[in-house]
Amino acid sequence: MRQIIGTALLLAASVMAMPALAAMSATNPAFSQSLEVRPKKVVLLPPQVFVYELSAGGVPTRMADWEATARDNLVAAATRQALDSRLFELVPAPQLAPADLDQFDAHIGLYDRVAQSVFVYGRGEQDAWAHKKHEFDYTVGPGLGFLREQTGADAALIVLGSDFISSSERKAAFVVGLLLGVALPLGQSFITAGLVDLNTGDVQWMSFDSSASLDTRKPADVEEIMRALYQTYPGVR
Repeated sequence: MRQIIGTALLLAASVMAMPALAAMSATNPAFSQSLEVRPKKVVLLPPQVFVYELSAGGVPTRMADWEATARDNLVAAATRQALDSRLFELVPAPQLAPADLDQFDAHIGLYDRVAQSVFVYGRGEQDAWAHKKHEFDYTVGPGLGFLREQTGADAALIVLGSDFISSSERKAAFVVGLLLGVALPLGQSFITAGLVDLNTGDVQWMSFDSSASLDTRKPADVEEIMRALYQTYPGVR
């Protein structure tokens, strides 16, 4: 299940991927209209990001060590941006018992599916689905409520993503392709951050960003994309 997360999001975003950082977002209207009740304390769940190296022929290979670096960078950037923006107090996730870990995995899988729906429909950018921008009824249910009991947090911040990084051979093939008039894609990244109410499981806010130049192994790149995501959060900075 975890291998699907991130890859599916990338495929959902690829149609609208942009080479520069340009974060998009979707917000529950009730959340936007009642900023005084927005969460004060938020628990950051372990980021689920999957990093692949693209071979010369475009075959992706999952890189576990790159993923560990990317996840550490995302935790650091999300924590720092929360502190700088003062939007909410961000606390780390507790050590989970086996039963809670199963519940966590199941809900992250569900959230992944919900995130795809929010990205495609919840922003209301398609005429046929414009009503979904106001009928924002996305939820993962109350199954993550145990995190509220363990941390005292009002909401959970969930970060998902995928990053396809070109190998040196792929970059060389790209140069050769240009000489032959053939453009080979060098890679693509897609990161999303979302807030889930721990009392109800309702999705309150989601932000999405894609980039052809982001490298999640680099702290500065991750800092930039996380800043862009946070800037879409509703309310006065």
